[in-house]
Amino acid sequence: MCTLGMSALVVVLSASVIGIPALATPANPASAPLGWVLQADRAHVGADLTSGGATIYDGDRLETQQDGTLRARLGNSQMYLRQSTLAEVHGRSNGYSASLLRGSVVASAPEGQSFQVLADGATIRPVGTRATVAQITRVSATELLLTSTVGAIQVSLDGSDVKTIEAGNSFRMEIQPEAASPGQDNGSGTQHGGRNRAIYFWISAASIAAGVGVWRAYISDD
Repeated sequence: MCTLGMSALVVVLSASVIGIPALATPANPASAPLGWVLQADRAHVGADLTSGGATIYDGDRLETQQDGTLRARLGNSQMYLRQSTLAEVHGRSNGYSASLLRGSVVASAPEGQSFQVLADGATIRPVGTRATVAQITRVSATELLLTSTVGAIQVSLDGSDVKTIEAGNSFRMEIQPEAASPGQDNGSGTQHGGRNRAIYFWISAASIAAGVGVWRAYISDD
């Protein structure tokens, strides 16, 4: 009986010792910083009110209040959030990705770097690897305002329907559902399967000037 008791005790202690390293290792180790806040006024990173110097991590949501602004460095690139803006940021191998949920951002990347902004099913990114600055405003679930101030940008909708916007141009992008073919109604009388398509309208250069002003502010502060 004593021998059996000691054996059971050894088994229990062995299991406990083996389990200690597993318990000591965090299940979700902290990710490396994606960037940091350069300037902020009435803005948040996640749920916290933020100021200059705050660290930004992959997956963080950046938000500005109705009269707030936020400027962030993400790797070697930068992003500026205008008032009433909400964006979620993620890292990429040569830059960053931002999902624009509300408001307006100015996205920039130096030569050799890149960015992508996702909004309303559209993806906006630089053409090539030249320095690029673009302003993207989400007006609604079916309307974007797109301005290229430095370098050209490429806009794709649902992975296709690609348009290039050269530097110095600004467009209003309307997203419209394309009618499905009659054979796709499955006898229900309701058509399914139509794809979205984009219609672009050239707009004035006023927003271009605003974007250039932000870009000059970037240069003067760096």
